[in-house]
Amino acid sequence: MTSGDKPSPPWFGGLILGCLALATAWILTYTLSPLPGQKALGGWNYVVVGVLLTFFIGLSMEWRGDPPQRAGTEDESPAGTVR
Repeated sequence: MTSGDKPSPPWFGGLILGCLALATAWILTYTLSPLPGQKALGGWNYVVVGVLLTFFIGLSMEWRGDPPQRAGTEDESPAGTVR
């Protein structure tokens, strides 16, 4: 991460997990107990899951967490240390 990159917004992690959860729910419902709309899609259900997982991987690669803290920039020193 370069110094100009900002952390991802808070909702971005929810979007990533939402894609994974939706893909998981989709494939489980299709294989265990297909919903009426899923029966009509047939084998295309696997394409839907593949697209959702592709979004999951792509979004995960774009995730930027909080920037690392540099030594000496914290306001409070750990207990027992003297500055």
